[in-house]
Order: sequence, then structure tokens, then C-alpha cells
Amino acid sequence: MASRTIGVQSVVFGDRSLSTVLEELGEADVDVLELWGEHLSPHDHAATVAASVAALKATMIDVRGYGVVDIEEPEEARDHFAFADRIDAEYVTVNYPPMRDDVTAELLGLADEFEIDVAIHNYSSVHHDDTSQVFSSLAEVQDALERNQHQRLGACVDTGHFLVEDVDPAEVIERLGDRIVTVHLKDTSATAIEDVPGAGELELAAVLGLLDEHADPDVPLIVEYELDPEEAVADLQAAVANVREAASQ
Repeated sequence: MASRTIGVQSVVFGDRSLSTVLEELGEADVDVLELWGEHLSPHDHAATVAASVAALKATMIDVRGYGVVDIEEPEEARDHFAFADRIDAEYVTVNYPPMRDDVTAELLGLADEFEIDVAIHNYSSVHHDDTSQVFSSLAEVQDALERNQHQRLGACVDTGHFLVEDVDPAEVIERLGDRIVTVHLKDTSATAIEDVPGAGELELAAVLGLLDEHADPDVPLIVEYELDPEEAVADLQAAVANVREAASQ
């Protein structure tokens, strides 16, 4: 299989400080990050943002993406894209009601302006009681992409959320193909509804093989789940090992 970038969504580290996240990334031997807004966002104090951006650059962490950004109205999006540009992110993962074409239009304008990709993130009933307000089905994601043939609009495929909704991630990858911007590798198991990739139902080797066949080789594999933050390093090490083993098959 192709050698893909393996990174982590900083939500894995829970409410720990960004400085702690950066220290523990080194322990887990991961240097690619998708930054969660609770660790740093445009809403933080300007001095905090400046110091944190400097720390990210000093530690040589590759902040590949930023999100997931929840957007209710179009005017909320600009600050997030300007922030993503400041941290040199290549994409922003977004969540908003599927039929809000006004939000989509604003996102596409900002994508062109800042030269940053937009990745629609799918959710499930795990985090949302009302799934009509989020992209929870493959059909909803496909519809948005087909109605907006824009080179910077694509999908963030969250394998765990699709599994919870009884959607096969393999089918998602085959159908979305080169519109995939990034992948959130997450599993679901009898032990935990959100688990490390390879610990449950996710056919990891098959998913990686299909990504090689259908998606751009630059699409990163971002490990992402919400387990005990105190076990973040050990869980992340196990997750990365599972991904690397699957990739070698």
C-alpha cells in the first residue's frame, strides 16, 4: 500500500493544554496534527494565539488541518479561515446543516480567498440528537459535493461515525473518491462506541487499500476518537501501530 501521512486530531488529548499536547505528540512519535478549536482558536486572546503559533512552529509540528468547525451562519466562517491560514493549515473540517447553501457558498468563497480546502465532516447520533442538522449519511455528503463542483470542496470521511450509522466506510471511499480531503480514522467496538482504529468493526486494511485505489495519495490519515485523555499517548501509539500494520498488508 502507499505510504500515507499519519496524524492525530488533538481532540484525542481532551482538555489538556496545547503545550501538553505538543509534549505528548513527541512521546507518541507523531508530528502531524489536525488542531481542535478547544486547544487553540481565533477566539482566544491575541497573545495566546501568537505564543501558541510560535510554539507550534518551534516544535516543527505539521498542522495539516483545523476543525471541526461548527457553523450556523455564513458570517461565522471568516475568522476560522483566517486562523487556519495563520497556522498554515491546508484544510478546515466543517459541520453545518446539509441544506444551508448560503453557508456552502460562503465557505467556497473563503476557500478561494485563502487557498484552503473545505472538508465536510460527517457525524452520527453519537454526538448529535438531531442528525438532520449535520451530515450523517453518505447521500447528504454526495449531494453537497455534486451540487458544488468546486476543486476546494471535499469530504472529511469519519469512519467511526459512518459505522455508527450503519454506513460502510468502504462504500463511502469508493463513491467519494478524489473528493476526499482527509480521513478521520475511528472505530466502534463492543468496548467503546468510539475506539482506536483496528480495535473493532473497521476493516482497516481494506479501507487503506481503497484509499490507495480511489483517493489522492496526499490524503492524510488522521487518528481521531474520544477516549480517556489520561491514556492518550498509549492509545495513540496503539492506533498508529494498527494503521502501520494494516498498511503493510
